[in-house]
Amino acid sequence: MKKRFLIFIVAFLVTFVVGASFFVNDSVNILVYGLEGKRSDTMMVVMLDASKDSIHVISVPRDTYNPVEGHNGLGAKKLNAVYGFKEGGGTEGLISSVERITGIRIDHYIEVEYEGVKSVVDLVGGIPVNVPFDMKYSDPTATPPLYIDLKEGEQVLQGDDVIGYLRFRKSSDGKIREGDIQRIDRQQAFLKSAAVKVLSWKLPIVAKNALEYVQTDLTTFDTVKLGLGMIGASQDDLYFHVLPQERIGSGKDGLSYVFHSPEQTEALIQDIHNGVFDKEDPVEE
Repeated sequence: MKKRFLIFIVAFLVTFVVGASFFVNDSVNILVYGLEGKRSDTMMVVMLDASKDSIHVISVPRDTYNPVEGHNGLGAKKLNAVYGFKEGGGTEGLISSVERITGIRIDHYIEVEYEGVKSVVDLVGGIPVNVPFDMKYSDPTATPPLYIDLKEGEQVLQGDDVIGYLRFRKSSDGKIREGDIQRIDRQQAFLKSAAVKVLSWKLPIVAKNALEYVQTDLTTFDTVKLGLGMIGASQDDLYFHVLPQERIGSGKDGLSYVFHSPEQTEALIQDIHNGVFDKEDPVEE
């Protein structure tokens, strides 16, 4: 099984992400993120290394503590706030913060719309998931509005329900509250299932449908080069990680933050570069 399904994994753009610009013996790092109003939501750094035929996806919690000089408002120290800054924000600001936190050079970016995820999921007939508990939540003021009503158990989710499953953080009655890390675990499990499902489809059709819903600095020529560079990759060369954390706790403003561990993060990146990493969870057909 080739790594052509990577795009679906990181942004439901299978053949497109596989088109980042690098040749056979080079590597490229891509920041993939979604938006929720003026804040970034799901964020992942995708590290592709053609010389090792490996793809590593590092999820970066949206609540990661990220103080930026000149921005001291309530919630401004969360990583997901950077995109909405009037000065030093947007994609450039987000990339700068992610580079500072992870120590990874970002070469390209892909900004994904929720409509793109829904479109691709519906195109392939839904994605099988195991909903861990009843999920019920409603927020008409969210961007886009959020209505979640899912029952516990294994099932095939279609577009709108998939978005709810991926975005769920708490129940309307307040009995269930999830942090970034729990949500990331669900998202990664979903992405592995999605990768398997999309393989049964003609990837160009999936990619064509998804490309309408992204903003990126990648070019079509880039996709061809990376596609050639990753042609030898197999399912055993795809790995998921979470930005190493030192602790989860409250900041001086009383808000909850994920405080990452610079030392452990550096060690993880070094292990990835050296080809030393956990192989316990390959994507299965």
